[in-house]
Amino acid sequence: MRVLIRETLETAVINIYGTDGKQHSKDFFEKYFSNTEGAYPTLDEEREEYGTDAEWTIIRKQDFDRFAEIVPTLQKAIDDVQDRITKGSRREEYTFNSDCFLI
Repeated sequence: MRVLIRETLETAVINIYGTDGKQHSKDFFEKYFSNTEGAYPTLDEEREEYGTDAEWTIIRKQDFDRFAEIVPTLQKAIDDVQDRITKGSRREEYTFNSDCFLI
């Protein structure tokens, strides 16, 4: 998923995959950044003005960099859960609220 870094007007890519192998970056952003002041769905006006196709905007470069640093750890945790489920663990051991993973 494309993300606009508002401070520098860069467009970056963040991909977070679920245990189903499909990309869930947008779902992740909606769940965890909807009620924050530092990130929001990119406005149509921003897309036009800055020539971006970003779906989300993170205001500060420092915040984007910090988030980008944890994405590999987050993805590894999701992959590890899927591996355990594949090896016989019950999915319910790692989920709550209809499939939200406990990481």
